[in-house]
Amino acid sequence: MKVASHQAFTGVPSYAWPACAFSESTNHSVVVFLASNLGAAETLVEETAQLLQILKGIKATAKTLTESDAVVPIFEADCDLLGVLTAIRHGNHTPENPLFIACTPGSITRLAPSAAESDKKELIIQKGDRISLRDVAQKLSTNFGYAHESLCEQPGEYALRGGILDVYPINGQMPVRVDLFGDTVESLRPFDPSTQKSEGEINSVVICAPRDDTSTQFDAPFFTHLPTQSLVIGINQVFSDLVCEPLIKNLPSLLALEETDEVESGWEAHAVECAPAESLLIGKSQDSTQARIELLKQVSSLTRKDMVCLLTGDTQGSTERIEADVKSLDLPKFKPQILSGRFSGGVIIKSGSLTGVLSKGLVLLTERELFGRKKRPLASLPRRRTAIQAAVGRALDFGEIVNGDALVHATQGICLFRGIKPFENRGRIEDYISLEFANKAQLHLPLR
Repeated sequence: MKVASHQAFTGVPSYAWPACAFSESTNHSVVVFLASNLGAAETLVEETAQLLQILKGIKATAKTLTESDAVVPIFEADCDLLGVLTAIRHGNHTPENPLFIACTPGSITRLAPSAAESDKKELIIQKGDRISLRDVAQKLSTNFGYAHESLCEQPGEYALRGGILDVYPINGQMPVRVDLFGDTVESLRPFDPSTQKSEGEINSVVICAPRDDTSTQFDAPFFTHLPTQSLVIGINQVFSDLVCEPLIKNLPSLLALEETDEVESGWEAHAVECAPAESLLIGKSQDSTQARIELLKQVSSLTRKDMVCLLTGDTQGSTERIEADVKSLDLPKFKPQILSGRFSGGVIIKSGSLTGVLSKGLVLLTERELFGRKKRPLASLPRRRTAIQAAVGRALDFGEIVNGDALVHATQGICLFRGIKPFENRGRIEDYISLEFANKAQLHLPLR
């Protein structure tokens, strides 16, 4: 169903939020995920984006919009704001390349620079442009207030060496290396500030000036910058927050996902027939393997023709075990999609409750139901990369400890140090500290 007004999906447990958000967002270029808790909004963005990738092969760009508080400094919040505005203005987003934004009532209503002021405070460099690096560096220093450093490692810094300019836009997530051949921009390469190694190539970079506290440029709420056809999805009665009143009055496409049947006056209600997948575990065997087999048999009987059935595991080992269990059932008509994915919990949605790909219904099982895992922690979307080592890395002297040494984790207790190992995270290789706990349980902490 196309969201053309203020709608509320009722009777929707939290595990069904990503499916509902996916179903309703597929025709929108920009989708805002609104929650009173930023972590909840980021988790919904991450899980909805996973469904979009799995079911339609589309990768969304995910951004977080923050507001300054005791945890987020003013500069960090301004960097987030300018980064989201840049994505809206220059990202060329479409339903096939959507922008997902996680935010809170405070951040979506915070003041932002007008489009006219933004134009004055932007510098766009494109591949093939003819420029003077020294003129650009002068503008960055004088007009934008960027700091000239020997190495470009933090937002708002630049480094000039011969025919190469490194600049870290405050609206970006990593610095960019501008390489010239003569006076022509030959390449634009984002790079990791920790290693100074390039990671791919881009066609253009937008560089924003920082906020000017003496200016009146921040003169309109952020939500006024959203494209007309944007969709704002709110959870846990967030639209009842008084701060959200301007959204209700000014934005045409709002969708509330509510666990109860209560709906505010003026909202069109739609009941979603669904239930948490963990309800299928009632009466199952206490033996985890046997319970999983019984669960899969029950799911096979529930899954009708054209109904989407997803079995997900957090790790490769989990997915391989699921594949083996499904194969052992020897049920020719049971053909679920088995894949790696992190979801808070599974859900069963009846046919006809949603539209599009999920119109015939959905069965989603996760690590929580299949392996008895605890609920996953709230997600945190990628932020800016810097050369500052993570606190865990600064706290340990790796010259003094070796593989097998005992350590004490602040919340998990005694463990053994198992070295520093590389793992892939969001398409790039990063170093992690590997810790081993009782029963061979492994925990990997990012070093950077």
